[in-house]
This record gives sequence, C-alpha cells and structure tokens, in this order.
Amino acid sequence: MALVVTGFRDRLEDWPGLLAGYAFAALLILAPASAEQRLPTGVRAVRFVRTCAPMLMLPLAYGAAARTSRILHGRYLDADLHAWEKALLGFAPNTAVTSTLGSPLMTEVLTFCYFSFYGCFLIPAILYARGRAPLAERYVLAMVATFLPSYLGFIALPLIGPAAGLPELHAAHGPSGYVIATLQSEIMAALDPPGACFPSTHVAGAWITVLTLRRHVPKLVRLVLWTLTAGLTVAVVYDWYHYLTDVVAGLAVALIVHAAIERAVSGRDVSGRDAVRPARPRSPG
Repeated sequence: MALVVTGFRDRLEDWPGLLAGYAFAALLILAPASAEQRLPTGVRAVRFVRTCAPMLMLPLAYGAAARTSRILHGRYLDADLHAWEKALLGFAPNTAVTSTLGSPLMTEVLTFCYFSFYGCFLIPAILYARGRAPLAERYVLAMVATFLPSYLGFIALPLIGPAAGLPELHAAHGPSGYVIATLQSEIMAALDPPGACFPSTHVAGAWITVLTLRRHVPKLVRLVLWTLTAGLTVAVVYDWYHYLTDVVAGLAVALIVHAAIERAVSGRDVSGRDAVRPARPRSPG
C-alpha cells in the first residue's frame, strides 16, 4: 500500500501523512520482533506483544487504505455495481433480503452478529493467555494475510456501501432496529471510513476466524463461531452495509488465504500447548 501511495502521490494531497502512517504500522510489527530477538528467551510479555502487534496495525492500515480508494476511478462506483447486480440477478439483493427477513427483532439479532466481529481482535490475547501461542500466531498470520490483500480491493472497486451510496433506496427499504442497531450505526459513523467495502473485510475476517480455529476449539465454541459468522454474512447485506458482491469477494479471499496457509503449514502442530523454546546462543560482543 505504501508503494501505491508513492506511485499515485500526485492524486493524494495527504500522501506524506499516509506514508507516515504506514511507517508507524510497520514499526508496530518490527519493534516487538526485534526486541524478542535481542532479549533473553522466556520473556513471555515480549512474545505476547510481538504476536498481537499485527492485529493493532490492521485498523490503521484499514483507514489509510480507504483514503486511497478513489485514486484509480476518481469516484465511488456504487450506482454502477447496484445496476450490475440487479441486471445479473433480476433483483436488488439488499432490498430483497431486508424485505424478506425484515423486522426490528431480526435487525437486532443480525446486527449483534455483525457487532461480534470486533471480538476477533481479542482472540490472539485469549489464545495466548490459555497457553496456545502457536495457534495465536497462526491466527494472526491468517488475519493479516486476509486483510492486507483486501485493502487493494478498495482501490480496484471503490464503494461506500448501499446505505450511503443509494440513500433513497435505503430510506425506503432499509431495516429498523433498537439498541444494538443504533449502537452499531454510531460506531460506523465515527470509525468506518468511506470507500472500504469491496471486499467485505468483516465477512473475510469472520470466515478466516472460523476456518482457522474450527479444529482447535471445543464443540460449543465452534458452534458459536459458525452461528455468529453465518449471521454476520447475512447481516452485511440485510443492514445495507455491503453489496452481495462484497460478500462473495470477502468469502473468496478467506477461502484462498486459508487454503494457502493450510498448504504452507501442513504437518505442523498448532493445537497443543506452547512448547518450551530452546535458548538462543548469544553472539560474542
């Protein structure tokens, strides 16, 4: 993304700030890794920070990527995508899903599933605290490998989402809810930048979470993950946060990344407790 900003800096007034942000994000990853190499082995706090640091980088990169979303097309393409989906399917998916399932109670349930996604950022810490450091590291790798390529999609197909991109349709057919829906709307208004729709990183992140953890968690936890992920996948269309195209693309990214990681780490055991790492020989001087 830093290379993209550098290459298109003539179209970005705030390119110095974007590059500084990417440099800070890189520092979040490299500094703990360097500290772990230099400090004595067995310093669990350092390894914990090194493991979780990339997850802290993702929101920063997410916002920065959204700010570059229009560098290719110069505008958002919501009207074009909506027309394409309607021509392809014969109906508008957002309108169809909301009219079929719509009720304030359903809005609360599905929006709760969507809201639950933020818990993904706590998963590495939970796994680490339970002595599952190898699994935590694999999960962080999967999330980073899922999110970073997705950010390039913001540029390939810049969208602001059906609620903002199709305001008249949303006003006529959008869902209504209660507390959770209002809370999520406030969060998105404050923290969700325009242009970060394709692919849906919520869908991609939720599915890579299920795919990565499903064999390593108890049956009840697995059931909860599957239920929340299924609800979230419906919610992004039902709540008019994303187009159906965003959902399909997000799921595709998760499946591709999972397959690639499974192939790369085939045969390695990440299900057990954290192993004792051998002491590193210290170089003289």
